Amino acid sequence: METDALSQFVILAQTAQGRACEALVRQALEHSSVFVFGELLECPNVQALQGEFSATLDLLRIFAYGTFSDYKARQKDLGDLTVAQTRKLQMLTLLSMATKEKVINFAALEAALDVSARALEDLIIEAVYQNLITGKMDQENSCLIVESCACRDCKAEDIDYIIETLSAWQQTAQEMIQSLDAAVMFAANNYEKQKVAQEELEKEVKSIREALKEGDSTKSGAGGCTRMQTDEVDEESKRAKSTRGRWVGAQSALR
Repeated sequence: METDALSQFVILAQTAQGRACEALVRQALEHSSVFVFGELLECPNVQALQGEFSATLDLLRIFAYGTFSDYKARQKDLGDLTVAQTRKLQMLTLLSMATKEKVINFAALEAALDVSARALEDLIIEAVYQNLITGKMDQENSCLIVESCACRDCKAEDIDYIIETLSAWQQTAQEMIQSLDAAVMFAANNYEKQKVAQEELEKEVKSIREALKEGDSTKSGAGGCTRMQTDEVDEESKRAKSTRGRWVGAQSALR
């Protein structure tokens, strides 16, 4: 773990002095799991590396928040890096670029890291495995698309900028919260209105259904009376026919 490895270097730096402290810093610069150096840089014994050891202290500052270009500009004063140190500083430079841009052209990366196209791909892959960046290489458009990245150490003079950035973010977040609260209130009000409208509609539908049922009942009653009147007419017709038959029969008998 990066944190555990850095903590060990910080603990050792509490007692190491002079050349021993310089050797300790060089080991930290080369360690494959250490990519932040702020705590080590703040150690009093490390800050005391002056004179013949000042180049090591300056190199540590570059690894903390500088770039490979910064090192190249002072290579004669700082001395040569090991292969592992060069690789690490190139990945840290890639990380710095990833914090500023989400789409980085391969050409810009090759120039900043002083590597070939093939070496750049290997470097990006290693940075991904080290959890420094998350993204993908777009070969068609020759660029690196950054989704997220780790953080580097920051200089003291960057604190004000960081505070301004966080304050702006906080303001934006508050405005977003207010907008969401307004949207929630609007939705709640609309829900209540729709609920009232739905209840009124259900009442109206119920009223119409009851009115229709009463109308069907009235029609049913009227039909029953009509059938009864018809039955009475049929009975009178039958009685008349029967009486006429008997009358005709009596007349025939008299003859």
